Amino acid sequence: MDLSPADVETDLIDLSEVSLSTLNQCDHATLADSVDHLIAQVDRPRSNLGGTGPPGRVD
Repeated sequence: MDLSPADVETDLIDLSEVSLSTLNQCDHATLADSVDHLIAQVDRPRSNLGGTGPPGRVD
């Protein structure tokens, strides 16, 4: 199933139409909240793949 960025619910900034060169020129403070949120999710992944309970630790 292919989802467009508009179909994905997220708290992160939508960078789907931003090139890497443009992203490199962005004000890093503008991206800081999304980066912090993303790093926290990477550091503490959750498993929520259609189970009946709430998300839980995968480690």
